[in-house]
Amino acid sequence: MTQKQRVEIAHTELTAFLALEPSIKKELILEDARFTLLHIPQSHYSKIYCDKLLEKFELWQGKRDLSSIAEEQDKYSQLIQKIDSEQKSIINFLRKHHSSYDCLYVEGLAYPGTYATKKPLQEIAQIKDEVNRALQFADGTHRAPQPAYFAGASLFLYQEDKTPMLGVEHQALLRLTHKAYSKEYDSKVPRSAFIQACHEERETQMIKNMSKKYEANNRYDRSIKFLLCGSLHDFKDNVLEWNKLHPEMKFNLLILEP
Repeated sequence: MTQKQRVEIAHTELTAFLALEPSIKKELILEDARFTLLHIPQSHYSKIYCDKLLEKFELWQGKRDLSSIAEEQDKYSQLIQKIDSEQKSIINFLRKHHSSYDCLYVEGLAYPGTYATKKPLQEIAQIKDEVNRALQFADGTHRAPQPAYFAGASLFLYQEDKTPMLGVEHQALLRLTHKAYSKEYDSKVPRSAFIQACHEERETQMIKNMSKKYEANNRYDRSIKFLLCGSLHDFKDNVLEWNKLHPEMKFNLLILEP
């Protein structure tokens, strides 16, 4: 297949998708793009955040400061409700457009990893238990929403619809990012700057991995790449730089806005 044919196919697929979803944010559209990155920003549950919250609660409980625990539980409950609602909306969007992709690209999993070893029901239940532990610490009255969509759209779609998930991360970078959030972080570089640098490079590596042909399953060759990735990520600069360096593998960029 020639480059011209690949670009024509990408244009046809993009046109068909935009006809179904005309309100989507068109961050970058090129006549000669071979791929389209559709960033689906997600607010998502964080075990790191939950664990830090429990550490605070244990400290405050030792100081008999139950009012601070209750106040923080109120905030956490609102956050979980917000995440739950957003993840449900993402599920609805992805189900609506299931014919436009063969797999979903997901953060938090190294390329070309899949969910083959995941036990989604068990993981959803575990995340729900962790959230409830924080919400009910010291006789708190909040409970996690039912069902626990906040555990993540990818887990629910993998469990209920058997949707294939393909990791898009660079494994070493992902490990480095996790370390940057941990207690073991010991670099002289300020933590926030280090995390920002990790995220920036992760975004570049995600684009690189989505441009690859996943040879283990040739169905994953659609030109539109549906990427579930945190709402704090911004791919525009990375896409512009990628397009300069890879003129025959250019990306359009779309963003699903709330």
